[in-house]
Amino acid sequence: MTHRTSRSLGSEIAPRSIDWNAVADAFCAAWTSDEGRPDFETLSQFYAQDADIVIFDTLPPLEGFSGFDDLRLSIYQELESLAVRRTGDVLAKSLASGAVVATAYPFHLSYRFADGRSYEIDARITETWERRGDTYLIVQEHPSTVYGGNVSQSQTK
Repeated sequence: MTHRTSRSLGSEIAPRSIDWNAVADAFCAAWTSDEGRPDFETLSQFYAQDADIVIFDTLPPLEGFSGFDDLRLSIYQELESLAVRRTGDVLAKSLASGAVVATAYPFHLSYRFADGRSYEIDARITETWERRGDTYLIVQEHPSTVYGGNVSQSQTK
């Protein structure tokens, strides 16, 4: 599923009619890469392009990224591969008469860096989507690892 398809899902003004699981799956697929760099072109269709949007990630910097362009230029410089997959249903809450939707779901991350470090992380993500015209865009994102959850690190040389 491409984001264009999920965009058409988002074009239905009633947020309950959107298949948020399908949107999350397309989002995770855009983050997944065997080349070390996510599909930023597709990801840019999910995020509002405002410079004051704060995007947090499971990796540093702790203060997050100031807008999608900051994320695109800064993140994962030494990454070799990244796999992201949703591991549970998306919970969606419509707010402000459907102008805003908050979503949350569990997911699994696999990171591998050029220096041999790799991580397997079970986490959850909360996203705030704002209706902009006929679609919804992420205006705030916050992934978090689950305390006591599965986080493992390995080192290969």
